[in-house]
Amino acid sequence: MRKRVFVALLVMLALSTMLTSVLSAAEKESFGMKVKNFWRNIFGYPARVTEESASVIADTGKKSVNVVTTEVKRLGEIASGDVAKTKELITEPIIGSADTAVKAVEGTSRIPAEAMEDKTPQTAQTENK
Repeated sequence: MRKRVFVALLVMLALSTMLTSVLSAAEKESFGMKVKNFWRNIFGYPARVTEESASVIADTGKKSVNVVTTEVKRLGEIASGDVAKTKELITEPIIGSADTAVKAVEGTSRIPAEAMEDKTPQTAQTENK
């Protein structure tokens, strides 16, 4: 009976040692990934800020072009005899410019937060697990 208890204790000790080593290895791997992601984010942050800034600039430019295009369209309508569009000729550029400025400020204020998000596929996979 003592031999069985002793063997059972040895088996349990061996299993717990193996389980502890596996868990320890998994923990070290995740710490290593954290360090790797930390350095990747430090060097990747300026690139993501630049990318987000370029996106905001492109959107602002697109909105500005839309304001000018609408203004030219209104001028053509008024020149062709549609005098009722005169009010829109005055209000649309003001509204469009204000909207463009608001969107540019909103986009600029979101740049730091969006650049902090890690967009690498490896990080997304580990977060989903």
